[in-house]
Amino acid sequence: MRYDKPFHSEMKHIKNFSDYLSEERLSFLDGKRLGDVDIFIECNATVRKVRRIIEKRTCQEYWRTREGRADNGDRHRMRRHVTNQFKNLYGAVPSGFRYCA
Repeated sequence: MRYDKPFHSEMKHIKNFSDYLSEERLSFLDGKRLGDVDIFIECNATVRKVRRIIEKRTCQEYWRTREGRADNGDRHRMRRHVTNQFKNLYGAVPSGFRYCA
């Protein structure tokens, strides 16, 4: 059986948001773009700040665009959405995050 459907992280609306997210400027790094930060060699404090920024922007986008009523699955879907953004921006999810999938 061949799998022709693209991965969720490669869907068009997620790629568009990843492009938008990578252009965000970081004031604590003197205006460096979020997509230009290498989170695999930066210090841990920078990685935590970048993770929180990505989580915040992604969750805002999730709640803005979702449909239907809220349920317990929203937490899981938001974590998956954040993981997809990490994969699109940096190629992989940094190790140590509890929702790495």
